[in-house]
Amino acid sequence: MPDFNASLASVLATPIPQRVKVNALAGRLRVFEAVYVAPASGTAPAIADRIIWGKLPVRSRIMGHLAQLQWSTGTASCTLNLGDSIAAARHLAATAITTAGTATPNAASFAKVAVGDITNGSNTILNCRPIGAFQVGDIITVGAGVVNARITGVSGSTVTISNAATATTASLAITVTGGMFETSDDSGLVLPTGFAGTTDDCTLISTVAGAQIANNQVIRLTLPYVQD
Repeated sequence: MPDFNASLASVLATPIPQRVKVNALAGRLRVFEAVYVAPASGTAPAIADRIIWGKLPVRSRIMGHLAQLQWSTGTASCTLNLGDSIAAARHLAATAITTAGTATPNAASFAKVAVGDITNGSNTILNCRPIGAFQVGDIITVGAGVVNARITGVSGSTVTISNAATATTASLAITVTGGMFETSDDSGLVLPTGFAGTTDDCTLISTVAGAQIANNQVIRLTLPYVQD
């Protein structure tokens, strides 16, 4: 019976091996950790306010399945998500933080959301962002005009795919399934202003919804990653 190689084995078996990223070859695991403590009195983060956790390095492969968002008892109906400036819930959808608990922010560990420009008859997707959502060997599973296309190359903000697009669309919403999400753009400032640029996917952000965060509530984010 035939054997079928996973992506790493396929790369290593080629006559002229491609460069294998450190994060795919038992790279060193690093841990990002940040704690937010709401003020003891007065105004705590309200609906639509954001918690800026901090910034990961560029080319961090996020191990979301090993991560945790933890919180103490909070306000009824209050929720938090976890994402970046491009996708607010990239890592975790809005999650209730009413009673003490934990959540695993691994939404981007398999299926990754992005946008790009496609042209009818072309095998390239232009202006892809975030580019860290696209990795060679992944499959585009959602994207009108792109059907079951495998990613065959990534260069700059351009992605090459196995099947030509069947439509012309700018900023097409695309879902890519395969490897873990990798940060690619740290163009935003975190300190001292707390600003995160619109293309920044390195800054980790949570947005408050449902109700104001409770005074004295403690929320901690622990996020392992491997950097290339």
